[in-house]
Amino acid sequence: MIWRAKPPRMPAAFLICQHREAGTNYMSVLLQCHRLVHSMGSKPLFNDLDLTINARDRVGLVGHNGSGKSTLLSILNGQLNPDGGDISRSGDLLLETVEQFIDSRLNERTLFEALHEKLPAEEQDFNEFKVTMMLQQMGFNETEFRFKVADLSGGQQNRLMFARAVISNPTLILFDEPTNHLDLQTLLFFEDLLTSLDTAYLLVSHDRHFLDAVTERTVFLRDHRVYSFSLPYSEASIRLNEHDDAAQAMRKVEEKKIRELRASAKRLAIWGKVYDNEKLARKAKNMEKRVERLEGDKTFVTSGSGLKLTLDVKNVQANRMLQIDDRQILSPGLDPKPLFYIDNLFIRPGDRVALLGHNGVGKTTLIKLIMERFETDSAGDFIKFNPQCDIGYYDQELELLNPNRSMTQTLEDNCNTGDYKAALIKAGFPYLDLDKKVAVLSGGEKARLMFLLIKLNHPNFLVLGEPTNHIDIKGKEDLESQILESNATILITSHDRRFVDIIADRFILIDQHELRELNDPQTFYDLDRTTVAIQETPAVDTIQAPLEDEDILTRIVELETMLAEDQARKSKFQKPKLQLKWAREWRELNDQL
Repeated sequence: MIWRAKPPRMPAAFLICQHREAGTNYMSVLLQCHRLVHSMGSKPLFNDLDLTINARDRVGLVGHNGSGKSTLLSILNGQLNPDGGDISRSGDLLLETVEQFIDSRLNERTLFEALHEKLPAEEQDFNEFKVTMMLQQMGFNETEFRFKVADLSGGQQNRLMFARAVISNPTLILFDEPTNHLDLQTLLFFEDLLTSLDTAYLLVSHDRHFLDAVTERTVFLRDHRVYSFSLPYSEASIRLNEHDDAAQAMRKVEEKKIRELRASAKRLAIWGKVYDNEKLARKAKNMEKRVERLEGDKTFVTSGSGLKLTLDVKNVQANRMLQIDDRQILSPGLDPKPLFYIDNLFIRPGDRVALLGHNGVGKTTLIKLIMERFETDSAGDFIKFNPQCDIGYYDQELELLNPNRSMTQTLEDNCNTGDYKAALIKAGFPYLDLDKKVAVLSGGEKARLMFLLIKLNHPNFLVLGEPTNHIDIKGKEDLESQILESNATILITSHDRRFVDIIADRFILIDQHELRELNDPQTFYDLDRTTVAIQETPAVDTIQAPLEDEDILTRIVELETMLAEDQARKSKFQKPKLQLKWAREWRELNDQL
């Protein structure tokens, strides 16, 4: 496996790596789908879908919730057979999939065992060095090698899943929403890792910033087909909108022509009948046939997803919506520990406040404390709400939704007035699904239901805990425009950098047990990237144990191959800094022999 390092951003740990054999044809087709057809029950997902993935492609797969992205991945990796169409797989294809969640069968294995078992059978008896190197590249130290998988944090489990995918040296990796529920620190880790990886991958993600950073091609799954652009997400999205606008304009011209021909055919038919003129009657029939052909050849125009996320927020005339003074925030539980201290925190009407900080610093604890005091009307002397304050709360775990109630019943239980079924249909829920229990809804459906509930209650202060976790890109863009247009007062936590950048105008950071205000979020992002680099760099320093001669020789061959491959590239594509580093390591290893 070749890793393409970007020196300013890459932690040094990533520079120790595997390599692919020289001579690989990087323009070869790895996998090709032709006219795929597939349905889930009565719901069609793909109709004549074509997709090609070449060696070294970096592809982002984008689509609204329910469009079939995960289903397509299952078809590509062979877990699911399509209803129709052909899939061609290259003889060079070695495919791995990184799922959203770790396989529960790994829970009792140690970290080292869980990775070691992914080695090819012929390597398992002698290549423990390869496992050690890979785990160190993933930021683990040797003490953690003995940890049970079940005891690893979510971010550590994600790193393990990635390591299990790459250690077998695949030519194509499929990622199913790798950024879901990751904190920013782990997200930056994977961003750096993917930009350095020199193998093809296709990933599903709703994180626009992440897609722009790690992909070079975007495939939109929409209208039961794909639209492919050799551009990262943001640029590809502009091109797709231009394509849609052009299609709409062409469709209008075509429909105008059809209306004119239909009217002419009708006139000719009437004249032929009135004047008993067969020639006019034949012209009318020919014109009608032409209209039928034009109807069948009309330019396709997207109908969109049918989903709509909207908010309805009231405004308040006041100096403060919320104020907290002189309060030590403690962790929940029987043995509370100090998390951070608030000297003075206030939120004014119209403020859009982003609460920033690493996982575990107390962001969710603060939000839950605010909601607990608001709902029980027991603010006390340290937290003050404006008497007009009416909070709409979105909790990141969506625990406010009763799993045993239907969607209609959920609105009836939590809203005062309204035609609930009409509201659900307007939000894009099919009529036949309105009596579905909340328990069987997808994460995206639950999120849209929660936002609809908030909308129907007309709050004037939104408290949103990770509101973008379960919604697709279109839903995020709807939410952003709704918030900005409403001049809403909001307090949010989110790991979605694009969302925070667009929405927030105040940034409050919890760091080192203190709460302080930043001018912009980049200070926090830079702090997180520095933290990643500091944490990962020691992984290189830990490789101090003497190496066996066989391991040294293996590494020397790897370095020689990487140097030869890089020097064979055109000069503008070479990496002189890496060449110097590889050459230095090569000399040091030769000295040990």
